[in-house]
Amino acid sequence: MRKLVLVYILFFFYSISYGARYPQVRFVFPVSPVPTVFYGDTMRIPVQMHWWASARNPISRSTWNIPIGSRIEYVSGSCYELMTYVAFNTYYTCYLNIVIPGDIVGKTISGVLSYDTGVCKHSPNKNCVFSSPLFSVRVIPHPLSMSTIPIQQATANLDFVYNLKNSIRYFDENIAAGKAIIGIVSPMEQDGVHFEQSKLAFVGKPNRVGPYYFKASVQNEYSKAQPTDFIIHVKANPKDKPIFKKHYSITSAKRNQKYTMNLLELIEPRKDFQLTNQIRFRIQSNYNNPDWLTISKDDATRLEGFVPGDISHSEVEVALIASSNTGGDSEPFVLKIPLARDSSKAPIIEDFELQGISGNQIREDLSRFIKDPLQDGNLKVILDEVMPKASWLKISAMNPTVLEGVVPDDASGQQYWLTLRASTAVGGSSEARRIPLQINLDKQKTPRFKASNPVLPLIYPGQSFSHDFVANKDVYPEYEDFPYEISFSKGGEGPSWLKIENNQLIAKQVPEQLNESMIEISIIIKNRPGGKSPPLKLSLMVMNELLFIR
Repeated sequence: MRKLVLVYILFFFYSISYGARYPQVRFVFPVSPVPTVFYGDTMRIPVQMHWWASARNPISRSTWNIPIGSRIEYVSGSCYELMTYVAFNTYYTCYLNIVIPGDIVGKTISGVLSYDTGVCKHSPNKNCVFSSPLFSVRVIPHPLSMSTIPIQQATANLDFVYNLKNSIRYFDENIAAGKAIIGIVSPMEQDGVHFEQSKLAFVGKPNRVGPYYFKASVQNEYSKAQPTDFIIHVKANPKDKPIFKKHYSITSAKRNQKYTMNLLELIEPRKDFQLTNQIRFRIQSNYNNPDWLTISKDDATRLEGFVPGDISHSEVEVALIASSNTGGDSEPFVLKIPLARDSSKAPIIEDFELQGISGNQIREDLSRFIKDPLQDGNLKVILDEVMPKASWLKISAMNPTVLEGVVPDDASGQQYWLTLRASTAVGGSSEARRIPLQINLDKQKTPRFKASNPVLPLIYPGQSFSHDFVANKDVYPEYEDFPYEISFSKGGEGPSWLKIENNQLIAKQVPEQLNESMIEISIIIKNRPGGKSPPLKLSLMVMNELLFIR
């Protein structure tokens, strides 16, 4: 009995001793943090938090501290027990991440992750605040790179301008980082065309016809892009002269507010014209134009200005000339801009989404997505911008609230962003609204075999084998209408000596010894408007004399 009492007393004091211990925490980075994160990406720094606490001294009154701009993300382990009852004299490990979003170029997040257990307020000599190792992460832009530049068209003895910014990937990110971008061009000048560093643009008047060859690249403190070819084909081509539309929609201007307009919406569209023949505008100087309207210095396709409040007219006029690299100047065009009378009655465009199918027509009355306080039948919709460019899409000339166009077959899977504004003569223009247009696959154009079991050549051991699906016109739609690509499906590859190259099933040499009389494979056919086919099985018969002898 005395021994039992003694054991109980020892256990009691042992419990008091361990129960009085203060919590312990230790942070470990299993991997050294990378010092940079690209803009738009998210960095996660793995952290192991080893901790101990007791029932008498839990850490439920704890406080986290982490540098501004970062946050904690629990992953696994004993994390939520930090706030609850803990077992006696037990060690725990919590696995978590320090999450750092790359949302602002040039931002640096540095410091430590600290944890205050909150049990030392009355014992200042105790260490109750534990910290991780120091970390520092800077948000940097992606490395500069050059897009492939389409061959540019130009006209001899007429001004030519190509802004290289349009072909620099991650241009805006690097500018936001405050690092100047320098163009590297060879040669710098050629027969009337030179590279102007201050504008990052090719400018000049070509003084000969034929091709101009340049190498173009850019660099800054962060990176240097690989050079790409820049080719100008100079010719005389009067048919490329810009033509202003006879019917168009235009937003009303509001007094005491900034007015802006995308002048490209006034030009008759032509497929791919803007890719190879950049258009720019200027105001005709010998016309009585408002002095508050100008062509933007940063964008030669945009008209802008601040509307004075003391204008008494119901509209203003400005004379414009459009110029293209291969067509020269357009005929002068007088643009009449109406002035809104009551901006409080401006229409409002709601959020919505549009869908289309490749090869089909889009015709959508957008008025059902617009709140018009006036309802007077004068509502107009302005298509301010489409990204990526889509010259096939426009506002109807007959109905100024209808969006229309025929979707190209090669637009399947593409998402376009439309910048729209609504306008009335009385209320003026709405705020611009960006609307997504998703182009879906055309299931009728999904590729497939014309016959359920295409006739294929026999396979002879020891010989070569070849079958061209394009030449034999096995596939619908045919390659000439919609180019397709054939590949093995996952798990349907067949023997290693059988390949698919350029839509041909080939074998340089079939092995001499084959034990099969039939080879089963499975393929997938993919084209742009119809997408991928399901796996299609094919059976190849082997003329195997060994099997016939048996």
